[in-house]
Amino acid sequence: MTQVALPTAGRDRLLDRFGPSAAAWIDDFAMLVGELCEKWAIEPQSLRAGGTGAVVECVSTTRETLYALKLSPDRAVTEQEAAALRYWTDARSVVDLVDVDATGSAILLEWVPESTELTVDAPGIKDVAGLIGDLYLPRGTLPADVPRARERVEFVFELWDRRRRTLRDSPIDTAAWRRCREAAVDMADEGDSVLHGDLHPGNILRTGNGGRIVAIDPRPCIGDPAMDLTDLAMTGAGSEADIRHRCLQLSDFADAIEADRLWLWCCNFAPIMAVSLARRDARPGDVTLMRTLANTR
Repeated sequence: MTQVALPTAGRDRLLDRFGPSAAAWIDDFAMLVGELCEKWAIEPQSLRAGGTGAVVECVSTTRETLYALKLSPDRAVTEQEAAALRYWTDARSVVDLVDVDATGSAILLEWVPESTELTVDAPGIKDVAGLIGDLYLPRGTLPADVPRARERVEFVFELWDRRRRTLRDSPIDTAAWRRCREAAVDMADEGDSVLHGDLHPGNILRTGNGGRIVAIDPRPCIGDPAMDLTDLAMTGAGSEADIRHRCLQLSDFADAIEADRLWLWCCNFAPIMAVSLARRDARPGDVTLMRTLANTR
């Protein structure tokens, strides 16, 4: 069986995300993949390391079917994703869950074929209409293993505040950071929809077989659908007017989404976007736009 190992960059990202507690899992990664592949009768082909774990492209031992084997050092990440994917079982626009191994903190997913990341711009935002309408459709009992949005918001602001403090010249001062965090936490108490939780364009794929749009890698929580759409409203936008226009467009795709609330979520999450852009040495104008949004009330 082909052996897979986490690349150095992947190890570093996981240690940055989870701290030293992830070291043992990282050291045992190749052995764990081998055990799971034997259990599910699959062979590893290639690996992609992410922010919360790794995805191994696998093929069945009959060479007929491709799968994505997804693992994380944090069992809660796996359990919550599996719970949300079960809730979305009938949603064609969400990746399909095949099986779960709770002991190995792993899930087996359908392989999304010949896929490319979605490019989001003002004319192309309509491409996600079906996904959004499908994602927030009520489906009965909410999954018990999925946390409320408040927990997700508090975690994300804490994570990105640590990253903000490592920048030599942070684009967001502490006062603005605290103000936006408090406003976001207050808003997070509303809403009862299952949210994707990480719905940026890189987690939305367009398949080669008919252009199906598929959401992957959820970090689910329960809350206001407008909170889920901030990345789609802000990514690549060139002005406040562009973002407001996208908010209006996105609000047309599902009854549960309000354009004004989406705009407020964008303002409250703008500090995180500013830090993310600054860490990637993005264009100064893009960082300035996010700083302006963070101070817009």
